[in-house]
Amino acid sequence: MNRLERAERLKRARLTQGLTQQDIASLLYKSLSTIKKWESPTGAEPSNLDDVIRLCEAYGVSVEWYLCGTKNRNRPLTIQQEQLVHNYDRLSPSMKKRMGRIIKILSLE
Repeated sequence: MNRLERAERLKRARLTQGLTQQDIASLLYKSLSTIKKWESPTGAEPSNLDDVIRLCEAYGVSVEWYLCGTKNRNRPLTIQQEQLVHNYDRLSPSMKKRMGRIIKILSLE
């Protein structure tokens, strides 16, 4: 897989979680410009494995998915989780962002 595809996967994963580049920069203690470079087809990639692992954890994806584009997850989904993912995938981008915020709030309870 090439750099362009990995950059696009990072961006898609972040947007799917309803996060901004600034959210990720704060979470990983990185500059906003670093996150922008990671998502740019001409920018740099994360320079160490710790950053890759932390990104993947924040985005809920496997390192294998980030590196290779495979659909494998760290653990199999339950039927209920699969249904949630299916329904989520059918939402508009703005509704996905709202759902990300709602889930954040609910997880704090």
